[in-house]
Amino acid sequence: MTDGRTAGGELAARLETVVATRLGESEAWAVEPTAADRFTVSLPDRRLVVRRRDGPDGVDHWTLELAADGATVSKFGPFETVDGLVKQVDTLLDGDVRYTVCCDG
Repeated sequence: MTDGRTAGGELAARLETVVATRLGESEAWAVEPTAADRFTVSLPDRRLVVRRRDGPDGVDHWTLELAADGATVSKFGPFETVDGLVKQVDTLLDGDVRYTVCCDG
């Protein structure tokens, strides 16, 4: 497993960079750690929750949750790399939020 402080610091910086590049100061946003293995990207109309989990051979994997109006809208992942995760975050920052129907909650 990756050292959480190092991985978390790198991930936070990457998330802040992608949000700042995409949105700049056009709207209020924040990237903050909400638990030892979780970061939240907060925007006025949505929240993106990034969670770290152990993958095979102790390698970090990441999942991503899109929430709006207090409810989970979509889930993505697992991502094996921070690059893949950050690309998905980038696409969700200003796209339309679409609700999906899921059978397993």
